[in-house]
Amino acid sequence: MSAVLTVAFASAYIGVLRALGTGASHAFPPKSTVSLVLCLTLLTIALILHLVTDTNIESRIRSTVPVRLGRNQSATLVLMLIGFSVGVVVYRRQEPILEHPISALIEQANTQHEHWASQAYRSQSLAQAVVNYQQRYKRDPPPYFDKWYQFAVARNSIIIDDYDSIEDDLTLYSSYTPDDLRLRTATVLATHRGVGGIRIRDGSADPLGDVPEESKWVIDGATSMIKQFAEFLPDMDLAFNLGSEPRVAVPFDRLQNALSNPQRYPIPEPSRVRLDFSVDRADRWPNIHNIRNDPNFFEDARLKPSFQTYGSVACSPKSRARKERHWNTKTFCHTCSIPHSMGAFVSNWSMAADPCHQPDIANLHGFYLSPANLTGTHGIVPIFSQSRTVGFVDIRYPSPWNYLGKSKYDFDEKFPDPPFQQKEDVLFWRGHTDEGVSTTSAWKGMLRQRLVHYLNFNTTARLPMFLPKGDHTNRLEYIMKRRSDVKNMLETKIDAQFTEVKHCAGHDCTEQSREFKPADDIDLRQHWRYKYLFVATGAGFSSHFLPFLQSNSVVLKSSIFREWYDDRLVAWKHFVPVDLRLHDLFSILAYFGGYGIEERNKRMMEGRLKEAEAIARQGKVWTEKVLRKEDMEVYMFRLLLEWGRLTDDKRTEIGFRLSRGSGET
Repeated sequence: MSAVLTVAFASAYIGVLRALGTGASHAFPPKSTVSLVLCLTLLTIALILHLVTDTNIESRIRSTVPVRLGRNQSATLVLMLIGFSVGVVVYRRQEPILEHPISALIEQANTQHEHWASQAYRSQSLAQAVVNYQQRYKRDPPPYFDKWYQFAVARNSIIIDDYDSIEDDLTLYSSYTPDDLRLRTATVLATHRGVGGIRIRDGSADPLGDVPEESKWVIDGATSMIKQFAEFLPDMDLAFNLGSEPRVAVPFDRLQNALSNPQRYPIPEPSRVRLDFSVDRADRWPNIHNIRNDPNFFEDARLKPSFQTYGSVACSPKSRARKERHWNTKTFCHTCSIPHSMGAFVSNWSMAADPCHQPDIANLHGFYLSPANLTGTHGIVPIFSQSRTVGFVDIRYPSPWNYLGKSKYDFDEKFPDPPFQQKEDVLFWRGHTDEGVSTTSAWKGMLRQRLVHYLNFNTTARLPMFLPKGDHTNRLEYIMKRRSDVKNMLETKIDAQFTEVKHCAGHDCTEQSREFKPADDIDLRQHWRYKYLFVATGAGFSSHFLPFLQSNSVVLKSSIFREWYDDRLVAWKHFVPVDLRLHDLFSILAYFGGYGIEERNKRMMEGRLKEAEAIARQGKVWTEKVLRKEDMEVYMFRLLLEWGRLTDDKRTEIGFRLSRGSGET
C-alpha cells in the first residue's frame, strides 16, 4: 500500500504543480490558481499524515500524536488523492480552441462592413434619396434637401442614405419645442464659459462674440466649413464647445423621459407640397445680451473624479456602474469586459466605450479620474462638440482640427510612407500626458501612462497571452506569461514614449518625469516608418486618428470617446480595437507580428502579416472615400439642415417633397 500511495502522491503533486506553473486555460481570463493552492495544501497535509502513520507502523513505536490510521484510513487517503487528481483534470479540461478569435472577428467585420455599405449609399438619384429618407426616418427630408444632394454628389460623396448618427444625436432634442431650443442655445452662449457661437443670417455664417485666442481655431474652422453651404441654411445661432471634453451629461430618468417623447411627424404623402424654412426666423432667436447669465449653469468639474457625477449618470440605476464600485484598482475586472468581448478581444467597439457595465473604468481614464477642463451640466442643452463619451448628449460634428488640416497626412522624400511590408516591424506611439490633470497620483490610472508603463517596464508580473498549446496541434489556449518573456518573444518590437510631461503638479510631475524620461518631439510624418501605430485618445477627439488611417500602417486604437465618423468605420476591418484595460494588446501583436519564431519557441506563432496589411489597406482606401474634407462638409450640411428644422416653429409642416411630374433627379 505504501508504494501505491507514494506513486499516487507523486502523480497528484505533479498535476497540481504543472497547473500552477503554466496557469493555462482555454477560457479568458486564465483561471485563478487559488483553488489549486488550496488543493496543494490539503494534499501536503495528507502526505504528512501518511508519513507519520507509516513511520509509526514501521518503528512499532506508539506515537505521541493521536494518529492511528488503519486500512480504512489508508483507503480514505487513496480516495482523497483520486479526488484531487480528478479535480485538477476537471479544472483544466475545457474544449480546445481551434480558431483564433481575431480571425473570426475579422471575418465578422468584413460582413458587417458589407452590410452597412450596401444600405448607406443605395440611392442613385434625388428621387431615390427622398424615398429612402422617408422609409428610413418616417418623415419628409428637411427643406433644401435637393441642394444638399447636389452638394454631396458634386463632392463625390458616396454616403447618401445612412446618417443615423445625426438621428441618434438629435432625437433627444426633438422632444423640446423650437422656442425652447432657441432659448437654451442663447442661455448657453450667454454664459461665455468655454463656448463660442456662430450666427447664420441671410445665407452668411460669422463668429458670434469673442473667443479666447487659443480656441479661435474651433470657431474659425467650423465657420469655414459652414460657409461652403451657408446660402442654403436658415437663420439660426449655434453654440460650440471650445474644449475637447464633452459638456452635457443627462441623468437617466430625465434622459429616458426625453427619449420617450420625440417629435411625431406626419406620414409622408405625395400630395403634400414642399415648404421651406420660415422666413421670420431671425427675429425669433433671443438676443444673448438680454439673457441673464447664471454663474452656476455649468459646474466646475475639473481636477476631481467625474465618473459618478457625469460619466455614469445616464446609466440605469440597476446598472453595474451605478450599483458597484471597483475599489481594488490592482485587480482585473474580467466581468466588466465580457459583454463587449470575444475572449480577451474587443468584439463590440460601440459597447466597449459604454460605462454602464464597466464600473472599473472609473479608474482607467483621465477624463473620469481628473479631467482637465470639464465644465459640465446635467441640463439638456444643445452644444456642438467634436466628440463625446457614451452617456453624454453633445451634438457631434466634424472636428475643425481635422478640417483645417492641423494634423495632416503628408509625405515626401525625407518622410516617405513605404508599403506595409517595407515598414519597420514596430508598434510606435508618441504623445503628451494631457489626458487629465494629476495632483494626487491619478496619473497611475490614466490610459496613456498605463500604456507607456505596460509596454516599457519589464516586470516579473504575469499577463494573459493567447498562444498555441505547444503540443504540435492547432489548438490554442490562454496562458499567464511573464511580461519580460513576452516582449522577448514578440517579433514586433515596441517604441512608446512621452515627449512631454504636463497637466500635473508637484510630486506627480517629478514622479512621471523620473519614470517616463520624455523623449524629443518628432515630426508627425516620422510615424509612417512603422507598421503599427497606436492611438490612445487623451481628453477628447483624436487629432491623429484620421491621418494615421490614411497611411499604409495598421492603426490600433483605445478610446472612450466617439466621433461623427464612428458609424462609418468597422473595428477589425479598418482599424484594430484595443480594450481600455490593455490586457489584449500583446496577444494582438503576437497574432499579427508573430511570437517566438526566432527562438523556435514551443509556443511559436507565425505572424499574419497578410491580414495586417489588409487592415492597413482597407483603412486607407475607405478613409480616402468617406472621411475626406469634402465628407466633413457634406455631413455638417446635412446636420445643420436637420437642426434648422428642429428650431423652426413649423417643424412638422416644412420639408422637401418631390412634386409630381417634376422629373427631378
